[in-house]
This record gives sequence, C-alpha cells and structure tokens, in this order.
Amino acid sequence: MKVLFNKCADFIHSSRILFLLFLCASTFFAIGQVKKKQNKPSIKQQPKPSPALPEPTFIVSYEVLENGDTINKLDNKNNKQGKWLITHEAHYDESAYMEWGSFDNNKKQGKWLTYAMNGTIQAMENYKQDNKDGEVRYFDEGDLFCVGHYLALRSLYDYDTIMVEDAVTNLEKPVVIKANRGSVRHGFWTYYEPHSSEIAKVVEYQADDIIYEREFLSKSDSTYIEARLKVLPHISNKNTNGVWQLHKNKKPIRYTDFPDNIEYVKPNVRRK
Repeated sequence: MKVLFNKCADFIHSSRILFLLFLCASTFFAIGQVKKKQNKPSIKQQPKPSPALPEPTFIVSYEVLENGDTINKLDNKNNKQGKWLITHEAHYDESAYMEWGSFDNNKKQGKWLTYAMNGTIQAMENYKQDNKDGEVRYFDEGDLFCVGHYLALRSLYDYDTIMVEDAVTNLEKPVVIKANRGSVRHGFWTYYEPHSSEIAKVVEYQADDIIYEREFLSKSDSTYIEARLKVLPHISNKNTNGVWQLHKNKKPIRYTDFPDNIEYVKPNVRRK
C-alpha cells in the first residue's frame, strides 16, 4: 500500500511539473504573438505612395527672327508651342502659302492668319482648341469677299449639344452633334462681289443648317439681320461692316500687315 501511495505521489509530482512546463510554454508563445502583432505595421499606418510628378516640359527647338523673336518652338514632348510660321509648298492646283498664329500644346489657339508667299493676306480665322471658333474673314488678292462665323464643338466629348433658335417662332431647341466634326457654321455669312464692297449674298447658319438666305438685301432684311445678330451666341452685337449700307464706290481695306521679306524665316526642320 505504501508503495502504491509513493507511486501516486510521484505521478502527481510529475504531472505538476509537466503542467508548469506547459503553462510556461503557453505564456512565452502568447507573449511572442503579442510582440509580433505589435511589431507588424498597421495597414492604416503604412505611408501612401506619392503621386508621380508630371514630366517637366521644356523647349528643345526654336527659330529666331531678325528682330530677336523666337518662333516655331517645339518642346520635349514634340508639341508645338507659342508663335509659329508654317510654310506650305505648292500642291496640285493650290499655290504655296504661309500660316501665322499660336499653338498651345500642339493645338491652334486664337487668331491665325494665312498669307500668299508675297505677303498678301488670304484668311483671318480664330481657333479654340484646334477648332475654328468665332469670326472668320476670307480674301481674294487682298480684297475681302466673305465674313462668316464658326462655333467650336467640345472635342473632349463624343457629342455636343447646341441650343438653336427658330427664326419664325423664336423658340430654342437643343441639337445634338458629333463632336468629331470640330466646328459648325453658326451665324451669318456675308459674301461680297469680287473686288467690290457690294454684298452678293447673306446666309444664316445654325449648327451648319441654313435657315435664312437672301441674294438682294432690302430694309426689312437689314432689320431682321440686325435683330438676329444681337441674339446669336458667341457673336458680338457689332454689325458686320457693309451689311446694311451698300457702298458702291467703296472698296474694302487691303490687309498686308505681314512683312513682304520673309525669306529669313524657314520652317522648323524638326517639324514632322
């Protein structure tokens, strides 16, 4: 009996030792997990990556006029910037000509002038994001023969919506147009007799559709045109010279403000 009691005592003692060892191991394991969890950075604490900075833009090519002005500038992204003089060689039935105007990131912006090689003006056009917008003037051997108006479409979208006004009911309605057309004729286009200030025809466009056309103007026609010019969008309230007053003996101004001697200006050799 005594032997059995001693064996039980030894078993209980051994069990206590094993329990204590198990308890210590569990404690150390738990402490290790806590430390590991504490050392692991939280997702919220991880720093966010900085946004990539845009590549800096700088001019890599340009030309210099005799007066020191720089033109025909190209940046490191091959975009045209600032004032440009572009020479177009003769092609088929088209004579050589030059264009003078400004680029903004490779897109025509503001007033652009077209000249014959002798410096005689051929066209005055306005651009918005590479699309014609506002008043345009066209010339025949320096004499004005057409004044018209364009409206630039929003090229960043697939479609653009233009509000047009019915000439009879004066009610506005939206017209949806594909933006890839670039521009639409919108407003009055006045055509003059060649080498004369006499008006040959007046046409009113709204989103490229003709809503009014007259070849001979009367007092009532002039009143109508004047009223329409005041309400059409993007067109100033200024009346186009000569629309309501026909001057038989008066010729339009001849525009030759571009220097005749432009041989020192050459197209940029880097231009593609």
